[in-house]
Amino acid sequence: MTDYRYDVVVIGAGPAGEGAAMNAAKKGKKVAVVEDKNMVGGNCTHLGTIPSKALRHAVKQIIQFNTNPMFREIGEPRWFSFPRVLKSAEKVIGKQVKLRTEFYGRNRISVYTGKARFADANTIDVFHGSQTNTRLHAKEIVIATGSSPWRPSNIDFTHPRVYDSDTILHLEHTPRTLIIYGAGVIGCEYASIFTGLGVKVDLIHPGDRLLNFLDDEISDALSYHLRDKGALIRHHEQFDSVEANDKYVTMVMASGKKVKADAFLWAAGRSGNTSDLGLENI
Repeated sequence: MTDYRYDVVVIGAGPAGEGAAMNAAKKGKKVAVVEDKNMVGGNCTHLGTIPSKALRHAVKQIIQFNTNPMFREIGEPRWFSFPRVLKSAEKVIGKQVKLRTEFYGRNRISVYTGKARFADANTIDVFHGSQTNTRLHAKEIVIATGSSPWRPSNIDFTHPRVYDSDTILHLEHTPRTLIIYGAGVIGCEYASIFTGLGVKVDLIHPGDRLLNFLDDEISDALSYHLRDKGALIRHHEQFDSVEANDKYVTMVMASGKKVKADAFLWAAGRSGNTSDLGLENI
């Protein structure tokens, strides 16, 4: 096993890990970053903020084109499939990865690809599959592993009609109807994206209004615009179960109501990526 010594080791190359690593390097520290993906950027770049904002931007351009009277004189409205719009997001992701890779190179930060696990409070083993051949020692270790969608055990996320906010980025068609459970930031964002593509969206929310951490006027305006684009918002409805078959998905609510659609997106919460970090060893 090869041993390396650093002042700071950061686990995770997302925005938090990148910020910690760059700050430490600019203070003269010898820094290493461990990332379990093949490219830097973390969930933000590959699965979260960057893809969803790029999707939203592309859909906004489509809506502006289709509602502009000048373009209406040219021809009929243009509609694009979700996979086609997703390709525009992939171009943005590539640019972000290139930019961030250059950041690490300029600041002379070592980047290790693999799964990090604590051997003790100042030692990290980097695994490639089940094998480890790299051990990192550091005075300080920063855990910046981000989060993943929380998945209830009674939903079959392997079914081709059932998605979460990570797997929705692999959707290979445009559904005619979509159920989104959870009207937080992620649920509202994807509701706006899919309604902009002409998809009939059922946005189901356990609370009494969307994004209740915002001012009432902003929340009400968001509700108005989503409804104006064709979304059906159902408040005060709790999830009970999801039944999926080859033709459609049925969401059963605690109230007994049932909603059917071509696809289902679970957007109700995230959990920290702390499993298998060996936290018991520190």
